[in-house]
Amino acid sequence: MHRDAKLLPEELASPPLYQLVVRALRSEILRGIYPVGGSLPSEHALVARFGVSRHTVREALRHLRDLGLVESRQGKGTSVLKPGAPQVYVHQINSISDLHDFNVESRYSDHSEGLRLNKAAALRIGGQVGETWLRIDGTRFDQQSGEAICSVEIFVPPWFAGIGRLLGRSSGPIYGLIEDVHGESIGEVSQVVRAIPAPPAVAEKLGLLADETTMEIQRVYRCLDGRVAEVTFNYYKASTFSLSMTMKRVRNP
Repeated sequence: MHRDAKLLPEELASPPLYQLVVRALRSEILRGIYPVGGSLPSEHALVARFGVSRHTVREALRHLRDLGLVESRQGKGTSVLKPGAPQVYVHQINSISDLHDFNVESRYSDHSEGLRLNKAAALRIGGQVGETWLRIDGTRFDQQSGEAICSVEIFVPPWFAGIGRLLGRSSGPIYGLIEDVHGESIGEVSQVVRAIPAPPAVAEKLGLLADETTMEIQRVYRCLDGRVAEVTFNYYKASTFSLSMTMKRVRNP
């Protein structure tokens, strides 16, 4: 690997080579030498300019992409973005089970029922007026203390409602039962968290005062083809509820 004596004097040899290329190009981008919307020189030209390997140049360009200063497209080279352009962040989980509490036992009522949706119910769960959905009541308990920590209300659309006959044999998540019985796979889960006054049935289960604040987590599970598999409302005591997540910036390829 060759070094450009002007760019890489011996006293600056300790930083990785790609960082020195990044510093030079970043400075030139911010000074407008490479304007927004314009293109950086080709990899071949940068290799010749800085006297470094193609691998070093590619690593430097990757770092500039991570900084949000440039973007690369196949066949179109590397173009300059406006500094401070919005970056995409994601909340990454390894599996759907990461959304659920650990060391918790779920118990479902044996008396699940068909619910014919009126306008209010249809609006709440995203169904159609007149459809009959399976409604399931449940409670989640701390396995160590036995304390009820979450009240659960689950709605299953008509096309999967047959799983109601199997509730007495399962204490796991309903979406898992749907996957096993119908051979489906959950492809998407959306989640909304809000604080609301505890509904009377929830207050009774969790030992709350009437209208005491509770945290509601609504989750909508969808199959790979986009069909709704399950809509779940989880209610927690506000005094013991916490939610944490780590957001990571999407790294450009």
